[in-house]
Amino acid sequence: MHNQRGYILFLLFCLLSLCMSIISIFFSKTVTYQHLMHLLTETNKARSLAINSINVAQAVLYTPLEEEKKGVPVDGKTEEKSKSPYHAFLKKIFPYLQTTTTYSLQNSVEGIDATITMYLLSENGKINVNSLYDFRLKKFIYEGKQGDRKKFCEWLFERISKITHKPSLFLPFEQFLKKRTTELNDVTELLSIPEFAQTFNQKVFFNPRKNERDALYLTDIFTVTTSSEMINPWFFSQSWRILLDIKTKKLSPEEQKKLVGFFKDKGNWETDWNSSLKKIYEKDYKDLPKEIKSLLTTECEANIFSLLLSAAIGETTVTIFTILKKQSTENQLPFDIVKIYQT
Repeated sequence: MHNQRGYILFLLFCLLSLCMSIISIFFSKTVTYQHLMHLLTETNKARSLAINSINVAQAVLYTPLEEEKKGVPVDGKTEEKSKSPYHAFLKKIFPYLQTTTTYSLQNSVEGIDATITMYLLSENGKINVNSLYDFRLKKFIYEGKQGDRKKFCEWLFERISKITHKPSLFLPFEQFLKKRTTELNDVTELLSIPEFAQTFNQKVFFNPRKNERDALYLTDIFTVTTSSEMINPWFFSQSWRILLDIKTKKLSPEEQKKLVGFFKDKGNWETDWNSSLKKIYEKDYKDLPKEIKSLLTTECEANIFSLLLSAAIGETTVTIFTILKKQSTENQLPFDIVKIYQT
């Protein structure tokens, strides 16, 4: 039936072409699979390294209380004994606060070639969103009284609107709170508000690597982990410094030690601000917005910190955001993990 010349040869070439196509597809899928598995393996290693590297921050935050007996130098003099259990603690962590710290690991020493980047900041330098509204009475805290949180929120969202060039979020925020019967469990719940999602969907966690000037981040403004309804000005987050139009000065190690000497358990910012925090914020107390002054705590405890931590292995980088909370014991200040987010 098929007695034409070259038919067998044509059929052979067709079969060879089909086999080559199958082999090419198989080879392509194999290479892709191998590359994918390599990336997944590297990602798992980086994730594991990032999570375990939280111990680095816990080591930075660890300060034996007996160190307080040594005193803190102030203007070249040494106090016999510090009155605050946080002087030595603040002195130790100050160089790490809101500063990118990088650790390079080598296979010949640590058994792996990797880079760890740590950015530490205090949750006490943010406002607790649950401290703004009474979910039982369905109104803002101190509404119509001194320290009215409604007026504060109006000011806050007006500032956010001016900086982000987006409409004010106050009305959506108020409506969201009125519908709730319980406090927020997580700041990211605010992203369920469409207007908040439009403003902060790409700016949830502060990222110093982006180097964006005047960029505000949701979890850098609000928190739910602190027990105080006030903000500790010693630990203003980057977003709060932008909101308050504060330009932070870079202090030398000696200037940092001197500044820590002015730290008090309780203070009066009208008299203490210009002798202490003005040295880093370069702003007089009288020039601060009036809306924020009533929320500045004079009890300068720092007990909750957040950590942005990145682990890079090869071309793979994993970034996590974690909350660390102090668990006091008799002779140390350990910090335990409260939450971990993968960004």
